[in-house]
Amino acid sequence: MNPLLLLLAGLPLLALAFSGREKPKWETEDYMSLYRLEDPDRYTPGQPQFELGQVVMTPGIQNLLEGPTAGMGDLRDIVTRHREGDWGSMGTEDSALNDAAVEGGDRIMGAHELGGEKIWVITEWDRSATTLLLPDEY
Repeated sequence: MNPLLLLLAGLPLLALAFSGREKPKWETEDYMSLYRLEDPDRYTPGQPQFELGQVVMTPGIQNLLEGPTAGMGDLRDIVTRHREGDWGSMGTEDSALNDAAVEGGDRIMGAHELGGEKIWVITEWDRSATTLLLPDEY
């Protein structure tokens, strides 16, 4: 069978539908070990790691900002930390993929908390835009 390319919410998702395939490089232990979060220098306060592009937010984030528990300053802090390499509560493997994406030009995703709610921060592969959204808005 041939690989099937699907689009989900504007982001490419590659579904490989054949058996006996070689693992992609990002699934190999050698590749993952290069980008483990054992390197505390990835999060570098005051030193941006990549460009954000146009920063936009969804209606859910706007609603959080209008509530009593979150403010624009909190949101600015999250975006700044994201740009400096703080991926928030992303797991080890996802954080390692983000670290590789900073160098390799892939999509970068962070998971943070704003006003007691989990939010996602996604920077596109081409660094044209960074979107702040609630997980159920994806």
